[in-house]
Formats: sequence, C-alpha cells, structure tokens
Amino acid sequence: MNRNCSIVFLGEDAFSNVVLVSLLKAGYKIPAVITPLYNNNIHKKMEYTALQNNIEYIRTKNINSDTIIGKIAEIKPDLLITVHFEKLLGKALINIPSLGCLNLHPSILPFYRGMSPQHWPIINGEKKTGITVHFIDEGIDTGNIVLQYEIVLNDTMYVHDLQMIWAKMYQTVMCEAIEMVINGEKGEKQSLTDGSYYGKLKSEQCEISIVQGIKRAYNLIRGVSMPYHGAYIQTKDKMIIIWKAEIISNQPLGKTGEIMTENNKLYLPFYDGTLLINKYAIHENYSEIKESKK
Repeated sequence: MNRNCSIVFLGEDAFSNVVLVSLLKAGYKIPAVITPLYNNNIHKKMEYTALQNNIEYIRTKNINSDTIIGKIAEIKPDLLITVHFEKLLGKALINIPSLGCLNLHPSILPFYRGMSPQHWPIINGEKKTGITVHFIDEGIDTGNIVLQYEIVLNDTMYVHDLQMIWAKMYQTVMCEAIEMVINGEKGEKQSLTDGSYYGKLKSEQCEISIVQGIKRAYNLIRGVSMPYHGAYIQTKDKMIIIWKAEIISNQPLGKTGEIMTENNKLYLPFYDGTLLINKYAIHENYSEIKESKK
C-alpha cells in the first residue's frame, strides 16, 4: 500500500469526518481540510479532527475562488477527495491533482444523482440503494465509477438506520478506492442517458398527501424522520409532525384524512389503509422547518 499519496480533503459534516478519520488512520498525508462557510456547526467534527492532527483547516464561501485554487495548486496534491460536499468543483480545481478528484456519493450511480440521496430512495420505496466512489468531472455525479456497494432497504428502515450503515461503510470504502486509483484504476464510464437526478428535499415536500395513499405517506415518514425535520400533516389548527408510524390496516378505520385519538393513541386513516402514529410532535406552525441537509 502506498501511503505517500498527498490528499486535500473537502467535506461538510460528521459523515465526511468518518472518511477523514479513516484516511488519517491509514496513514495518508493530508496537508489541508476545506469546508464551506455555512452558518451552522455541522463542520465541527471535521475541524476538531484537522486541528488535532495539525492539518491546515480552511472554511470558504467559494471553493472555486482564486485564493483556494492557488492554495491547492501550491500544495500539489495527488488526489482531491470530497465527501458530502455540496459545492461543484470548477475545471481549474479538478485539473490540479495529479491522480484526479474522487467523490463519495451515497447512491448507486447513475441513479439518485444530485442532492438528498439519503431521503429519496426510501421515499420512493426502493428495495436497494448504496454508495459509489467516482471520479469528479464538470457534471453532477457523472464521472467514471471506481467502485460501488449496494445496501438492501426494507420496509422498516428509517433514514437514521441507513445512515448508520453508511457510517460503518465509510470507514473503509474511500481507502479501498484510493488504493485502486494509485494502482491505475481509471473507473467505468457512466451512462449519461440512464439514471435519475433529484434536487435538495424541501420542507413542502415533507407534507403528507392523503390522496397519494398510505404507502407513500409511510415511506415519506421513514425517509425524513430524525435526525431530519419529519413528515407532517396539517389539521385545522395545528401541524402534527410524525416521527414514527406503522401500517395497521389496509382499510380506513375512520374518516379519511382526519386524525383520530383512541386510548391515547393517534391514528391517520387513508382511503387504502390506516396508520398508527407511534411518535409525533404537535406545533402551531411549520415555519421552523428548513431544507434538509445532504
């Protein structure tokens, strides 16, 4: 194994940090860690890891600025690695590393390119998803695929369950991909006509639609539950955010679309079944719900 490879690492959140830690444990040289300048604290674990390992830590509003391009060009890295990094890299940046740029995308490309790949496969009732490490080009998740692993989805998995699988796989997958690239792997071209693209999940897309049926609602609840903002339904005077539910009947056990209370339990009837709401929160409005992060 070649540990002389120099890597500039770009990420945003705790999952990015899992990969960063894995690269440091493997002995790779990481002269700089870069994160976007957001008005939140999702970068804190990465910042801590960088500072604890005497790595230059940079936050920037513009990853493609002359300052950042000049900084990375000065480092002359072999690879640039991105993990859960929502900013697109420009051509000038992509061309700097001698071995190219690699991205970890949590779906089976070319399906679910783009944003929120933790949500959409569950919402859409897919039977599988996965993770892909691919070369970065000027498109959105369109570069050559280095490796992929599938993850089986079942009807009881919530988004948090999927993320826990990610956290385990992220401990090894990028190290594996890097070794492949060092050994000459160029990746397999993606089909640009197949696949799918999704944008960032917005709060209005988390509203439960009675007319779309119980299965869609159940999948939505599982797909946007904690640690995200949750699926919700609007009643006459309040919002009910549903964190956990189960389908208990394929018949409407009450008036369709109206929340029922019985023995201190909540039920939501649809035209094609009834949900038992196991965990929920009641709010006067949903104004605090923001767009979900990747």
